[in-house]
Amino acid sequence: MNPYLADLKRYEFFSLLSEGEVTRLSQAALYHRIPKGQILFFREDPVIYYYFIFKGLLRLEQEDSTGDYRYIDYVAEESFCPYAEFLAHDHHVYTAIAQTDLEIAYLPKALLEEIVTHNNDQLKYMYQNLCNTQFYLEKRVQMTAVPSASVRVLQTLALWMYDMAKFDQQQVIIPHPLTITELALVAGTTRETASRVVKVLKDDGRISINRKNIIYHDWQYFEKLIET
Repeated sequence: MNPYLADLKRYEFFSLLSEGEVTRLSQAALYHRIPKGQILFFREDPVIYYYFIFKGLLRLEQEDSTGDYRYIDYVAEESFCPYAEFLAHDHHVYTAIAQTDLEIAYLPKALLEEIVTHNNDQLKYMYQNLCNTQFYLEKRVQMTAVPSASVRVLQTLALWMYDMAKFDQQQVIIPHPLTITELALVAGTTRETASRVVKVLKDDGRISINRKNIIYHDWQYFEKLIET
């Protein structure tokens, strides 16, 4: 058995499952390595599996009917997805693309739903995660009403921190490559505007962005942006 699947209990998502439930899931799950850029599933595809990301970053996309608007979100490593479909939809509501190389588990839909619906602790845990996701999405909706593009860039960086970052000593880090172009797209502005905002943040010592990660040196500053 793959080492990741043999040790599911070490991940928070699986920690509330019984030994029997973990054994059933690990024996039925499939481990895959997905190269950067590969599509995991398309919007409207039937839901056959749910997924748990061991390593890497997954991008979720959804376009409106005109193709003029594209919603983008990310799922970080050591995370389950997609919550939007769980116990609610038989088809996917987003297209999922490997933002980086992925190491991932395919979890059979029927089995996971059976286990979760008979495990109150796990169901409560997933509900709490859904509440956190709702908070995040409400903040993103509020952000669209902000007239200042520069403020939207700041808020996007703050929401990325809330959603994907990890604490590392005195810093908070998103250990994945996210570009200025992607930042501008999510914030609904131009690359030039996003670049100017990031330059000011860098000059002030609040953040560092490179090809490997985003480091929030002054994470309290961004935390306050989420709270407002």
